[in-house]
Amino acid sequence: MRKTYKIEVDCPTCAQKLEDCASATAGVEKATVNLMTQKLAIQAEKEEQDRIIQEIADKMKKIDDDVVIYF
Repeated sequence: MRKTYKIEVDCPTCAQKLEDCASATAGVEKATVNLMTQKLAIQAEKEEQDRIIQEIADKMKKIDDDVVIYF
């Protein structure tokens, strides 16, 4: 299942960090960040979506505290 989340990312480097973090998270089949639309799209099993987005948010707080994911 593909799900899209609104995000706040200020620069291309931060967007790439978020995409890399999301892609490396267990259970994620594919992750993409669109800096222009401020969206994070994640392809994963429906049952895992809540756990995955929370894990990504927690990891990103350690990497870059300015990145915000709305879920």
